[in-house]
Amino acid sequence: MSISLYPYQLSLTQPLVFAQQMIGQRQGFFVQINDAWGEIAPPLTADMALVAKDARQACARLRQGLAHNAHTPAVQFGLDCALAQLPSAPFSLKTSPLNLPLLEGARDPLVRAWRCRRIHPALAWLTLTGSIHYDAGLIRELCLLAPKVRLVLDGAGQFSDEYIQDLWSRIDGQRIDWIMDAGTTLAQAQGLAEQANIPVALDIARYLDTPPPQQVDLGAFSFASALLIRPSQLGGLAYNQALVRHAQQLGQAVLLGDSLQSGFGQSQLAYLSGQWLGEAPLALGRCRYLLDSGVDHHGLPLISGLTPL
Repeated sequence: MSISLYPYQLSLTQPLVFAQQMIGQRQGFFVQINDAWGEIAPPLTADMALVAKDARQACARLRQGLAHNAHTPAVQFGLDCALAQLPSAPFSLKTSPLNLPLLEGARDPLVRAWRCRRIHPALAWLTLTGSIHYDAGLIRELCLLAPKVRLVLDGAGQFSDEYIQDLWSRIDGQRIDWIMDAGTTLAQAQGLAEQANIPVALDIARYLDTPPPQQVDLGAFSFASALLIRPSQLGGLAYNQALVRHAQQLGQAVLLGDSLQSGFGQSQLAYLSGQWLGEAPLALGRCRYLLDSGVDHHGLPLISGLTPL
């Protein structure tokens, strides 16, 4: 078995704050197993030396004909994708009808771009700011400009349940599919869903230990209307697919989301979503922060200039 591990660095369009750290680039690894590829995209604030050690040891076990037994979710997922020989094809956020447009930033450019659209999406993702008047006003204006659009509002676990209820009282809830990570705790999100009848969605990686437990039990999240699954933050292919199936059995909507992967990682997520979820929307909007997609015109990792470990 031929295995190569290529560390990469992809610059961001602007520095971003994650977990109170300023991040200017995405670091990760492309892994090639024979003729197939995967991507290891750990959390942006991860200790890359530890991730690299886990990846090297897992690859060494594979060369010996053993299971990789990686410990890091991103390594598990990247190696599993390569071993499964997932097909790859160029993927475009702009042209995919399934990807949710990410709306965030200053109001005027957002509204201007929204007004100039010839065709509006059926569903879009709006990041909340925490300013009740700003958020409620922007939501009303976007809905007025596009009478058929529906929104997913992203609270990112930053705003209290009081704020969420106040916001909900000021907007047309019929135009909102879910509020993602409403409230600052899982208990607050559950209260909003069960007591205030607000449709709540959860990015489940936010609420699981690191690394996540590998038993499939979504009982703690059963109150949510929808779950966002970011495979690279959760584990291997089989585990992620089991999470999807369990959520569907609970009657929940499911979306696959990115972990700021390269364009290659986006294409693999889009493929998996199609296989597991059919025409369900994709949450790959954060990849807009990459200055370069890191792929060639065939959609494969661009490894020229990269030195394998």
